[in-house]
Order: sequence, then structure tokens, then C-alpha cells
Amino acid sequence: MGISEGSSLVQMCILKVAHNMDVLERKVTNLPVSLLKDLLPHLNIYYLDRIETAAATKGVSTSVIWAAIWRDLDQSWRWRLKSALPDQDWKQRCLERLFHMVLFAQVRQAGPYLSELSDSSILSMTVKHVRVLSLHTSSRNICRLASVDLRPILSSLEEGVTSLKLLDVITLFKHGRKHVFFILHRLLDHGSVREVVLRRNPDSSFLSWLASRRRGPQLTVSAASEASRSDGCESESRGSAEPEEPAAKRLALDVEGNPELLCGEVWSSSSAADRCPEGLISEQEMSVLVESLRGLFLKPGCSLTDLSVSHVSGHTHLMSLLRACPTLLSLCLEICPPADRSTQTAQRRATENRELCLEKLTVKSTGPMRVACFLPFLTSAPKLNSLQFTGIHLSQRFFHTLTGSTPSLKVLKLQDINLSDYHQEILQLLEHSPLEELSFRDCRLLDKCAVKKDFLLPFVEALKGISSLRTLTLSQNRLATSSIEMAELFSGCRPSKITKLDLSSNFILPAELLEFAQLLETYRPVQRLTLDLRFNPLDRDPELKGQALRKLIPYCNILTDDWDSRSTMADHVSVM
Repeated sequence: MGISEGSSLVQMCILKVAHNMDVLERKVTNLPVSLLKDLLPHLNIYYLDRIETAAATKGVSTSVIWAAIWRDLDQSWRWRLKSALPDQDWKQRCLERLFHMVLFAQVRQAGPYLSELSDSSILSMTVKHVRVLSLHTSSRNICRLASVDLRPILSSLEEGVTSLKLLDVITLFKHGRKHVFFILHRLLDHGSVREVVLRRNPDSSFLSWLASRRRGPQLTVSAASEASRSDGCESESRGSAEPEEPAAKRLALDVEGNPELLCGEVWSSSSAADRCPEGLISEQEMSVLVESLRGLFLKPGCSLTDLSVSHVSGHTHLMSLLRACPTLLSLCLEICPPADRSTQTAQRRATENRELCLEKLTVKSTGPMRVACFLPFLTSAPKLNSLQFTGIHLSQRFFHTLTGSTPSLKVLKLQDINLSDYHQEILQLLEHSPLEELSFRDCRLLDKCAVKKDFLLPFVEALKGISSLRTLTLSQNRLATSSIEMAELFSGCRPSKITKLDLSSNFILPAELLEFAQLLETYRPVQRLTLDLRFNPLDRDPELKGQALRKLIPYCNILTDDWDSRSTMADHVSVM
């Protein structure tokens, strides 16, 4: 309200005082109560906050003023629902809402409560009162929090925010994804957030970040319906509303990118409390996760089918996890075993012989781990059609279990696993196998072979016997000259139907490739083959390399380090 022609002398004096509070602030206690009450509605929020204590000593409450500001900020406000709020709740809600409005550039023409205040001063004042931070779809404005200028604001949010609300995470991450994750990293890993409320189907990468990086007290993640949304920082129905849309079918509890690297770049600090926590899910936290999932699967509307968990410190709860998720179809685990094996706890024996629905299992271990702890998974999952192990020490029993318990297995991928002692088991596994994709990557297949053909020839014949096999990966196995034997896949009256062959990183020389190409030219595969030859030293003899590639082009789409023959044949012939 400004000075108009009909303004009284008292009103003009009040406005003058309000505009000069920087001078008169210390003398406010000398004002009569009646004049002080008249003055309050004309103050901006900065001075209203500053004289609040002095006014209280004179028996004057600012609650009515904060309530009036709230009504102006929230047009959907209903007095009858909120009139019983304590005095401080009105102030906190007003300042929390103003923070969001300024951050998202939603401030319209406001009353005297924002007069003579810049956006930065409003943010600096209101941030101390933010308890529930609501991040909407304006990622560009949110990314401002990652800037050097707003670093103090983000630090204050870390200290004060206990609940985080996300309206549409998928849209939120469309712009400035790295900076959004950095902000969330600061709030969750370095801050005080204890609850995250998600609206609509959440982004799996964000759920990944939530679960795998959070340390300290447990974090509650809940879904809220659109009906409970208030476009600001309201939290009356927090955690109590059921989601209107079906629950997300995939939950990934792994790490999105590496926000800690950015944290180290822009947030250098020698304080131990400010360092990024190590991303390892402990056995105790896994136990909590299992119980949370058990509760989730008890809900009739649960449709979770895919679960991905990374940085798990052990395997104790893995069978319990699957028992807690009876309809789970896909499980992906990254396990980081402790260096001290004495700290590992033996997995409980399964007393319940219930069949699992699991169709896909992927396990990666970053340290020594034996396959025995996973065999109960395999014997209880007859519908398993895809299995991928990385860095696991296998055993004869593993292959016998696969043969007897997984009749539907179509994809088998083993990586960074020593298979040199299991040739007979491999051959037996391939008999009458329904495999469509087989991958032995970095498996040291021939390391213990005195005569490599003794294994390769029966191996090739076994592969030719699998009529369903379409993809074969043998990269990083030091095949070298033995790679020539792989051309025999396409020989005889019963050639393989493989359409993708990966021989990358096998020390194949140009002369060996030429011999392979000559055999392939003789056998003439019926189906066009995608042949991956990358990371082989083929440039040691460019002329022989050229001859080999020209012979392969009629039958293969070739991948090498310097070109890709998936375009027209004429283009490649001209190149050579």
C-alpha cells in the first residue's frame, strides 16, 4: 500500500517508518503497541522477521501478518483447515513457499512484504526456513543451486531440509542431469534429508542414486498421489497417500554417473564431515532393504519385476531378498566382498523350497567370491532364461546345476572367469542346449591346453549342434592362431546358424585373419555374419589385412578399429 490522496497522517508516518526500518529498527520497542500493530502489515519479510522478538516482548504476535502473507501466496488456501496452526508454522510456511517461488522464478507482483528485497536476499533469508524442498520440472532453475554464487544457499539447504519432494524426475533430468544429481548428492549424502516423496513414476536412475549412496540414518522413500499435490512445500499428506499410477516395474539401486567427482571439483573442503561417503551397502542395510521389499510385495498393487542393487558388501541376504520378492523376474547384483574373509557371514540355508519366478540373473563381483552361494538361486529358478556372472569362481557343481535345473536357459554370459579347468563340463552343458547367446569373455579358455585343438574342435562341434544359437562371444581369450578353427563353425552339412561372432581382443594377426577368411570363403555361410575383429593387431600388415577383409565382405558385416562394413559392399571395396 502506497501513499494516496486519502491517506491519513498516521498512515503516511507508518509507511515512512516502514521504508526506513534500517534506521528505526533499534527503537521499535519505544513504539506504542497500537502503532506497532499498525506498522507490522507494511514491513517486508526481512524486517518483520527481525522485529518479531521485540514485538513479542510487548505482547504483539506477528502470526496474523504471516497468515495474511500466506493467503496472498497461496490462492487455494483454506482458512478453516489451517487456522489452528501455531504461530511459527505460519512464518515457516510463508518463507518456505517464498523460497520456492523465487528459485523457480514464479514471483508475481507482490505486496509490501517483498518491497526493496532482491531475489538473492529473499533466498538468503528464506532458505533457513526450508524443511521440505520441492523440486519441479524446471531443471534449469534448479541447476542454479550448483553454481558458485548459490553455494551458500545449497549449504543451508543441506543443514535444514529433511524432506525432498520430486514431481517428475524424468522431466527433471532432461536438462543438466549431472548438476541435478550433484545437488541431490549434496542434499542426501551431506545433508539431513530423511524422506523422499516421489510423484508419478520415478526415474530408475534416481532411485539408483537414492539407495546406493545414502548413509547414516535410514531414508524413507514414499509415493504420493497427484491429489495431494500443492505445487509448493505442503506436506500434510506426506507418506500417507497411495500412488494413483502403477508402481514402477524396475527399481535400480546403483549409481548414476559419479556426482562425487563433481562434488570434489566444485566443493573442495578439508573437513572430514564434508567428504563424500563410500558407496557400499552394508549387510545391515541389505537386511533393511529386504524387509522393505517384503512389505512392498505384500501390497496388491505392487508390479515391481526388475531389481538392480550395486555396491553390496556381501551375499548373506541374497536368498532372503528373492524370497521377499516372489514375483521378481530380473535381479542384477554388484557385490564388493570385504577384503577380510573372516568378516563374511555364511548365507542362511533356505528352509522353504518355493519355486522362484526369476527369469534373469546378473551378478558381478569385484573381489574373490565362489559360486556356491548362488546355487540355491539356480536350483529354485527353473524359468531362468538369462544368466550373467562376472568375476565369480566357478565349480563343477555349477555346470551340473545349470544342466539339470535351468532347462529354459537361452543366454549365458561369463566374464573374467577362469574356465580352463572346465572343458568337459562346458561340452556337457552344450549338449542339447537351447542357448541363443553364449559369451565367454576374458575366460582364459585355452590357458592350460597343451594342444589347443583338443578342446577347440569338440567345442566347435558342440556349438554347431545348438540350432538355436545366434550369438557367440569369445573376446579376450588369446585365441591368436586358434581363431582360424572358428571358421569350422560354418563347415559341413550341419553348419552353425550363428549370425554374430565376436573375436575381438584375441591377438589375431593379419595372416591368421586371411586364413580364417579363406576358409569362410570356401564354406560360404548361408546367413550374413556380423564379425567383430576390433582390438586385434591387424595393422601390422595392411596388405594382408586388406586381402582378408575383401574376402570377408561378401559374407560379413565387419567391425574393426578403423572402419565398419555395415554400409554397402562397394564402398568398402573402393576403400581397400
